[in-house]
Amino acid sequence: MVKAWLLARGKKAGYTLVEVLVVVSIMGVLSAMGVAGLQRAVANARIKDAAVNTAAFVERVANESKRLSTVLCLKIEPGNPQKVLVVKDDGKKDCSSPKDGVIDFLEIDSPNKFVSMSKCGPVTLDWFGNNKQVAFKPRLGLAATPPEGGVCIQYGDKDIYGAVRKDPGKNWVIPMWKVSHDGSQDSDWSNWTEL
Repeated sequence: MVKAWLLARGKKAGYTLVEVLVVVSIMGVLSAMGVAGLQRAVANARIKDAAVNTAAFVERVANESKRLSTVLCLKIEPGNPQKVLVVKDDGKKDCSSPKDGVIDFLEIDSPNKFVSMSKCGPVTLDWFGNNKQVAFKPRLGLAATPPEGGVCIQYGDKDIYGAVRKDPGKNWVIPMWKVSHDGSQDSDWSNWTEL
């Protein structure tokens, strides 16, 4: 009886090629699903981080404008859509021709980039898009941020966006985030998530 058991056991000593291929293919499918989900999670985390950091930077520029009692201008560095420069105004207080000399800057991690506010939503004033500058003016009792407007951030070429906007009814900036957004689809900010 022991001999029969050993003989029966000897015939089934390993796995067949079909069993190994089935297990490997299942592992491949599960890995592919996990990698795609992980890439999306990384993109979401990076765009949220960029939006929060940009909001903090904008608040810092507003505070610096009040501290120095001068008008500060933000502009995107030419040729680098990931870097925003802070420069002093030339005296006209409208940032039409800011002085040379960077006093501060923010650089967001690649592949994030600053894009036109029209990609994010219905804001009339793009703070630093299309080589325009917006003035951060010190105002008594109010933040130096412009009364309205904002900035839009895109994660590479994907439909993942972050935004920093000034709510006209409030005196602070709001970092926001949205996936799969086309600015023409929404007439307001109700579908965005505040961070």
